[in-house]
Parts: sequence; C-alpha cells; structure tokens
Amino acid sequence: MTHRAQQIIAATAAALAASSSLGAAVYTHRRLSLSDEDQELPAVSVNYGSDDPLSDLGVTNIAFIDSLLELAVTLVARGDSEQDVLDELLRLRAAQHVALMADRSLGLAFVIDTRYGGAAAPDVDVSLNRPAGALTCRWLVHYRMNLSDPN
Repeated sequence: MTHRAQQIIAATAAALAASSSLGAAVYTHRRLSLSDEDQELPAVSVNYGSDDPLSDLGVTNIAFIDSLLELAVTLVARGDSEQDVLDELLRLRAAQHVALMADRSLGLAFVIDTRYGGAAAPDVDVSLNRPAGALTCRWLVHYRMNLSDPN
C-alpha cells in the first residue's frame, strides 16, 4: 500500500489526464525542460511539496491526523511568440483548475478538500527557436490519515 500523499498525487494526475479540455501530456514527479527538441508539449507535471499537520501540536484527535499536502502543478507550453506561450499557459491554467475543482475530494474517501493555493509568475524563454514557458500552480489538499498508519 502507498502513502496517502502518493495516492493524492496519482489521483490529481488522473483527474488532469481525464480532462478533455486540457489537451496535454500529464506526468508525475517529472521536471520538464524547455528545449527546442521537445515534442511532448504542452505538458503538465504534478509534484508534491510540504505536507503539514493542520494542528501545531501535530494531532487534534487520538484516532487521526489532518494534514495539508501542497501540490505543485507545472504547466509547460510552447508557441510562435511570447504572447502565444502566455496565452497557452493561461488556457492550461484554467483547464487544470476546472479539472481539479470538478471533484474536490479527487475521488478519494480520505480527502476532505482541495484548495487553490495560487500561482507563480510565468517563466518564458524566448531564446529558443520557438518560445516556451512554464507556470507552476499550487494546490493544497486537506486529507486525513490514521494516527499510526499513513497508508
């Protein structure tokens, strides 16, 4: 059995892959480079960040721990101009938002809520033959795990 954090990452990637409006390859735990050779764009990578208990004491109940897992969903796109890249990143951003908010439990009984956590500024590289860029959106997933077993 896998840690609940891994199950959340897999469910997030599955929700994004199932989106008919996203139109991008979806990966987990992958750092996507911006090279002239990339044929896989647009693409999305789901990675995890911090995972913090909601209580400063770690637990608020003797049976379970509520935790907030930070996900980083990185959108990568290419276009004929810088503006095309920015437009595509915003399109991808909207599509991933709709996909993740369609079921805020991500189809997992132990997920209480999925919350939008903001986005970084887009990073566009115009030095390539065809401009490419990346945009990372943060998502916070409130989930519950057994006190003695995180699976």
